[in-house]
Amino acid sequence: MSLVNPKYGTVTVRELVQALDPSLNLILLAGRDGLVREIRRSQLQKPGLALAGSMKHLYPDRIQVLGRSEIAYLFENLEQAERALSLLCSRGVPAILVTQGLQPPALLVELAADAGVPVICTKRETTVAIDLIHHFLAVRLAARIQIHGVLMDVFGVGMLILGDSGIGKSECALELVTRGHRLVADDAVEIRLIEGELIGASPATIRHFLEVRGLGLINTREMFGISSVKETKVVEQAIRLVPFEVGKSYDRLGDEGGAWELLEREVPLIELPVAPGRNVAVLIEIAARRRLLIEQGSDPVGEIQAAMARRLEPHDDPRHHAKGDTK
Repeated sequence: MSLVNPKYGTVTVRELVQALDPSLNLILLAGRDGLVREIRRSQLQKPGLALAGSMKHLYPDRIQVLGRSEIAYLFENLEQAERALSLLCSRGVPAILVTQGLQPPALLVELAADAGVPVICTKRETTVAIDLIHHFLAVRLAARIQIHGVLMDVFGVGMLILGDSGIGKSECALELVTRGHRLVADDAVEIRLIEGELIGASPATIRHFLEVRGLGLINTREMFGISSVKETKVVEQAIRLVPFEVGKSYDRLGDEGGAWELLEREVPLIELPVAPGRNVAVLIEIAARRRLLIEQGSDPVGEIQAAMARRLEPHDDPRHHAKGDTK
């Protein structure tokens, strides 16, 4: 199953400044009118070659970072770099970040102000500032979808429980919580593709809540404590609950597992039939333990097949091993 048409987040320079000011203590040096510019890429760039005049190496959709080496180069080669600075500011870059509390050349501030490019300064080290901004942008700009399901942390494995309404997903989640596992999201699961990983979370309006038919809404955190919930979790295994059908063939060895395509990533999928007398929560616990063993290299089906193959191998004629045979 594939989900198409994911949404993508957006963020302006103003939102970036407001969100990270407590961590980076950002100061706006120029370009206030440019705070409405949208940032479309999470990667940042140190424009060393561009400052030297090689503009083909400039990525204008990225925040440009000027650290100690870039600022020193500009002060030492300001006349030669004037054209590069003018082009840098005219290429539509979202913002220019100056790190380590350095003072950029007045010419850069003037050109950026004229072009409406925000120049932001922080006292933090370059690597620290880049890491914080990149992570913030990776989360905010990530491809995302919202699906109907439940996301649980079971033995440290992110288990995404799927199925039609009324199949028992929330009741299963409630039993898992009572067994010591952690709820991430119920009913609506927001999933983002962040740096190659599918990260699931709950919409803020229903975070920590479970909806159980007959009981209504349950605040999991208040009822079971803070250890019963988790804000985010990597989606590692999908479980689709389906009604049990007499006569239908189900996987009996564990070698028919499928995959569920989610934001162009594949998640292992198990189809789990639901019937009276089947403890679905326990089965999901076993599925989580099985996922952990598989990640450690365990292959029970392969072990059985190898054992059967050994038993079917032809044996030597036992007469060759008769007592007294010295050949």
